[in-house]
Amino acid sequence: MADRAALLIAVETFFEAGPPVSYAAADVAELARALPAVGYAADRCLLLAGHRTTKAAIDSHLARLPKLIGKPDSLLVLVITRGFSQKGRGYLACADSILPDLSGTALALADLVAALHKTRCREIALLLDVDTLTLPGEMVPSGLDEAELMKLFEESPSCVALLASEPGERSFESAQLKHGIWRSHLIEMLTGKVRSGVGKDGSLTALALHSFLADAVPRTLRRAYETPQEQAPVLFGEEKGLMVVADLAAVLGPGGNVLDPARMKRVVFRAESVGKVKDLGGFRKSHSLPDRANDWARKYVNRVALPDIKADLDNMFEAVREQFGFKRKDLDVSAERDGLGFIRAPDFEYTVTVSVNPEDPTEVIWRREVGRLADPAMVRSEGFASVFGTVLNRLVFEFAVPVDVAEFVDRIEEAPPEGVKVSVGSDSDTAEVKLTGFTGRVTVTRDAVEIEGRAGSSAGLLDQFLAFLQKFAGVGEPKQLGSHPAEDD
Repeated sequence: MADRAALLIAVETFFEAGPPVSYAAADVAELARALPAVGYAADRCLLLAGHRTTKAAIDSHLARLPKLIGKPDSLLVLVITRGFSQKGRGYLACADSILPDLSGTALALADLVAALHKTRCREIALLLDVDTLTLPGEMVPSGLDEAELMKLFEESPSCVALLASEPGERSFESAQLKHGIWRSHLIEMLTGKVRSGVGKDGSLTALALHSFLADAVPRTLRRAYETPQEQAPVLFGEEKGLMVVADLAAVLGPGGNVLDPARMKRVVFRAESVGKVKDLGGFRKSHSLPDRANDWARKYVNRVALPDIKADLDNMFEAVREQFGFKRKDLDVSAERDGLGFIRAPDFEYTVTVSVNPEDPTEVIWRREVGRLADPAMVRSEGFASVFGTVLNRLVFEFAVPVDVAEFVDRIEEAPPEGVKVSVGSDSDTAEVKLTGFTGRVTVTRDAVEIEGRAGSSAGLLDQFLAFLQKFAGVGEPKQLGSHPAEDD
């Protein structure tokens, strides 16, 4: 296990620089309690809050930091405060920063980074939850300088930075959560309450942590505020993003290697059906049916299918609200002109698409999917079964890197797992796996595992998938499914 140290700074109240940063001290205290369980030495987790957040106290700790933490392999630094920029330099307000001389009584971001480099740690992750500060005489709140941030962390050989929000953008809190929103999700991740992006060995990289925060924060923000708000977490120094910031193996518990946390969010439930172009709501008798599956046919079907997609979303919207208890503002709904519609809920995403059937251009293929699952347990809920159970009959898990199907089959035939039979085509591109006790079909291709069963048994499909993973835990690496097609690589 790597030798890890941490420095947590929470400037919650200010003498005169600005209003308090809500929940800052409580949040860092909770994080400090969590860090020893995820690979950090308890005696080298330093916490500065309350009266220890004056300029002199912070400067003193930074100057003595190499002695205070020794020589760890990895250093995690979290700073919660308000920030501003002057003449292209970013500053972090201290408790005693004064309005007549803000830059002189605040901590320069460049000075903080320089102090961290003096520890000579090979890997430094700097987490900045820096809310905006309005400078005297200014109407618009200030924030850190983006150009300086890019320069500092692109040039740094060892430091990556995760920001709770874009420079100049507010970092919001939630009275219901009693946390800063970004910090609440940081705590979730570092206490093992969520598993998204965690490696098979329990390792959490800076890039994976940022990806989770960038996805989770906007969703929580929409639920917390009646009026639309913007907060977009940012990563600087992305080339160092693969550094490991925590070891979650202990807090995730047994079974992590089989039920890989990243895999579970990379599962999508799916159903496909065929319909007639002439049955679409936008079709008129004066229209000509497509005779080829070309670009014109695709655009035509996208247009005439729009009323049907909207109707599907309307029906699903009401069902989701009724069964899961979501409020209107919890759900993002969109019917696009490219044959796609989606409902994004806090815990999942439902998508519906209509496309030309390449086998018969007078037909369309309807595809409905549920992905981005925040918690696999919800698949077993009554609400999930009621809304999606009669629709979905497949579960798909894609690989990030194509699998050698022939090698997969050879491995099974050399040491057959109990209750497993496998058949393969002559071209070795597709294998069908039969498991004792399951009447559905498990298909392995170069790109995915697909579990197909009967509609109305989503939980059964999930159980079958878990059974497959238990027997073939090492097959492939996952990539995200269930996202908007425009976002996929």
